[in-house]
Amino acid sequence: MGAVISALGAVLQFSAYSFPQLIVGRVINGVGNGRILPKQSPGEAICDRGPPQRGVLLCGNLVDVGMLVPPRWISMETALGFAGSLQDESLPRWLLMRGKTDEGIEAIRRYLGKGLTADDPHVQSEYLSIKGALLVERESKISFTHVLARRDRSGHLKRLLLGCGGQFMQQFGGINALNYYFTIILMDNIGMNELMARILTGCNATSYMVSSACCFWLIERCGRRVLMLSGLSLQCLAYVMVAIAIALVHQAPYQWGIVAVSFLFFYYAAFGCTWGMVPWVYQAEVNSLAMRTVGAAAATATNWLFGFVCTQFTPTGIQNIGYRFYIIFAVFNLVFIFVVYFLYPETANRTLEDLDFYFDRDSNHPAIIPIHDKVAKQSKRPFEAIEAEAHRVAATKAVDAKVVSEHVEDIDNNV
Repeated sequence: MGAVISALGAVLQFSAYSFPQLIVGRVINGVGNGRILPKQSPGEAICDRGPPQRGVLLCGNLVDVGMLVPPRWISMETALGFAGSLQDESLPRWLLMRGKTDEGIEAIRRYLGKGLTADDPHVQSEYLSIKGALLVERESKISFTHVLARRDRSGHLKRLLLGCGGQFMQQFGGINALNYYFTIILMDNIGMNELMARILTGCNATSYMVSSACCFWLIERCGRRVLMLSGLSLQCLAYVMVAIAIALVHQAPYQWGIVAVSFLFFYYAAFGCTWGMVPWVYQAEVNSLAMRTVGAAAATATNWLFGFVCTQFTPTGIQNIGYRFYIIFAVFNLVFIFVVYFLYPETANRTLEDLDFYFDRDSNHPAIIPIHDKVAKQSKRPFEAIEAEAHRVAATKAVDAKVVSEHVEDIDNNV
């Protein structure tokens, strides 16, 4: 269904002869997006969409190169014709929240792997863990107004802001300043002709696609924090070198032009295997189940809002302040290193219930991460999370046993 909806939106876009139709197509295309993530490797599950997206970006850039001669409307409609989406079925936690126990267990069985039965210990343990978390959630249910007032015990507002902050940092790390204006930067700041600029844009899209595939391999092995911190460091370096090269390009156009292009490519490679997908993974993991929909919507809106902001001031910056424009993004990336280090706990190899436990106000984890806090930084699942899950499963078994015994007693009394 998601693919059908996305395809319909794509058709409306590339067949558009008016702006309103284009907007309607975009809205419908957005409705078709969504997915479900396995607990074992949600980072890989989200990152597997990166290389195909970058591949389509590459195709679009190649279309731009090949359509310098035909009328502009042909180029636009052909480029907009690339679209598609896959959407998986069912949400175990959503089913269990609505009392559909059998369907929820069946969904868990499917997502844990092939060859499992509903009675398998792994399936039952996952079911009991989720059920226990839902019982705690129902007991501590709170309105969004109370969340904003910070009257909850699960740190919902902080978690929502962390998800939104990741998307903000992705955009102000400078990606869309380059994405939308890469060809213009090569022409205006470095002095290339249009054909060479478009060819290099296509070459850059190729390396961007490859680096995005690397994120799939890195994200579960390195963790979210390591990728975010290393990505920001490399992106800061890239922007500093681009600023230096563009400032000196008039002295030796060929030599400094090569330096500028090389570090623009370097930026894309660093971004592709780090910040290209990590913010999407992080916002999906850090929000609680109760705030999952609101958190995802807020984070996505933040991404698009500040992506729009960046694309609005970029042309003016390129034309009016030259190399200084790239220093702005270098500074942003530098500042974001400290933001991530002190505010963003690791979410790799944690279940949703582990993160609920971490952000609980009784867990003794401060808002600002201390330098010595290994639990917040390690990519390996913390022992405290494993211990908390064992207690949760045991408590849920005790509740189930009590319900069964009371039911049997009622039957005996009726007899």
